[in-house]
Amino acid sequence: MAALATVANFITTARVLLQDTAGDRYSDAELVIALSLSMLEARKLRPDLFIGRFDDIPSYTVNDSTAVEIDDQYRVPLLYYIVGHAQMRDEEDTQDARAAAFLGKFTSQMLGLS
Repeated sequence: MAALATVANFITTARVLLQDTAGDRYSDAELVIALSLSMLEARKLRPDLFIGRFDDIPSYTVNDSTAVEIDDQYRVPLLYYIVGHAQMRDEEDTQDARAAAFLGKFTSQMLGLS
């Protein structure tokens, strides 16, 4: 079984990077929405990954054992998107730079630039 195979795997791992393992800073709903948005952004950058299911992009609604259907090598970039998206809402100046770094890493890894 691949790492980051389920929605719950993504949310748990994102919480580690967000330093929110207690779950009191970011709600499950926020992070699950970010996962769904990451799939839309992935489709925009790499439509070839969605051939045959272009009109049926995976969308997630709850933190559960639902499988995340994407090639293994693109799972970590999706994780980076979730973390960057979550940190964009924080008001601290340092979080803006960290959010931009995670979102930039998402883009570069999706495009194979790093």
